[in-house]
Amino acid sequence: MGEDVSALKSEIARLIDESRDVEVKIAFYSDERVQAVMDRLNKEWERNGYKGIPLDYATVDEIKMLNALAKYYSTHPSNAYRNFVRNAYGIPSPKIERKSWWRRLLGL
Repeated sequence: MGEDVSALKSEIARLIDESRDVEVKIAFYSDERVQAVMDRLNKEWERNGYKGIPLDYATVDEIKMLNALAKYYSTHPSNAYRNFVRNAYGIPSPKIERKSWWRRLLGL
């Protein structure tokens, strides 16, 4: 299991920290779930004299969640960044009206 967690940590670093795409980094680190985990990890890291990296203090579930979010943000950077900007300016996400296939067929 230790190797799996190590691979997930490496993938997070590769997808986010080593990314040249600033939108990916902004979107990932501005996610409220990431912020909550990283706040806790940084406090734990500091408490332990800055040994290792903050991810070393994460639970397996936290690593899995961060990895899933890293994958999402690295593959959907434009959507993620758009959501970040909307949230930053308090702009609600647009509602998409779904028309029935009958309405679309009839042009209504």
